[in-house]
Amino acid sequence: MNTAAVEIRPDLQREIRSFPCPNCSLCGTGGQPLYEGLKDRLFNALGEWNLKRCPNPQCGLLWLDPMPLEEDIGMAYETYFTHAALEDAPPPAALGARRRAAEFCRSAYRAWRFNYGDDAGKPLRWLFALPILLSRIECDGLDIPLRYLAVAEKGRMLDVGCGDGSVLKLAQELGWSAEGVDFDAQAVDAARRKGLSVRLGGLAEQRYPDESFDLVLMSHVIEHVHDPLATLREIHRVLRAGGTLAVTTPNAGSWGHRHFGLNWRGLEPPRHLQIFTGNSLAALAGRAGFVQSNVSSTLRITGYVFTQSRLIRRSGRGYMMRPPTLPVLFGRAAAFAEMLMRLWDPLTADELLLEARK
Repeated sequence: MNTAAVEIRPDLQREIRSFPCPNCSLCGTGGQPLYEGLKDRLFNALGEWNLKRCPNPQCGLLWLDPMPLEEDIGMAYETYFTHAALEDAPPPAALGARRRAAEFCRSAYRAWRFNYGDDAGKPLRWLFALPILLSRIECDGLDIPLRYLAVAEKGRMLDVGCGDGSVLKLAQELGWSAEGVDFDAQAVDAARRKGLSVRLGGLAEQRYPDESFDLVLMSHVIEHVHDPLATLREIHRVLRAGGTLAVTTPNAGSWGHRHFGLNWRGLEPPRHLQIFTGNSLAALAGRAGFVQSNVSSTLRITGYVFTQSRLIRRSGRGYMMRPPTLPVLFGRAAAFAEMLMRLWDPLTADELLLEARK
């Protein structure tokens, strides 16, 4: 997105400067006001923000108008949680019996479904995987990204927005030649301390040669970039013919958004600059040059989104530590409801998944 030709609004010191964005960046349609006066209810970035919606029924993109200036957007991340490793996570022995049993079933599912983990190859793993298979709620979270990494033919893999490198480490364990790129210097440092190949900065800055990668993953990044189309075009350039791109991002057309409105956790102003519907994400892939693409919705973040959205609606703030039990149970019930709703509306869950091939 070119900001050079627009008038920049100077605000108070330490506030994020912004520029007007009256039209949809995908189809050019003039936006309609959706929410006004939104504040950062998670990390206290200064300013108030308005969201517009594209009225084109074939699009439906949401975006901030005015939008934070690219040079200033770093201010919105000054107290943002980093992707650094959670070194204070309890070891498995410290978990309660119920959580140990749940993790045992997850391990059995990964072993049965992807032949991955210490339990791979053990007989009757499918029996212990049955609770996961029957509930279906956790399958999306366990399948992604393993469904792309646990394949017979490995090659070069790139994780755009790789954070502390947990996915890169998994990819290496499965035989990929993996590397990542991220804007977060702390996350990049954490990944490099693990011996992973990670670059700091934007994707285009890295100047990868044409057709460098067989697989590109991008998890909850596209909503943070000023020019999603340029980002996907760059990914298309560095992908080899027949290569795969997998993108996950909040779903502006989800039941969660319809239920919570301006309190929906997926809005996250001012860091989420543009929030996609299934139609707009598919259109973005097409304009970027991908000839084969499929957009679906997943349950991976539904429990978290409903838990946080309920807290935002009731208290005006998200809760970044472990939330109380009741909101967590509410989130799990919502995930079950969305699982049923997906039977007749595949794009109803709170996370979109774009799978595209070059």
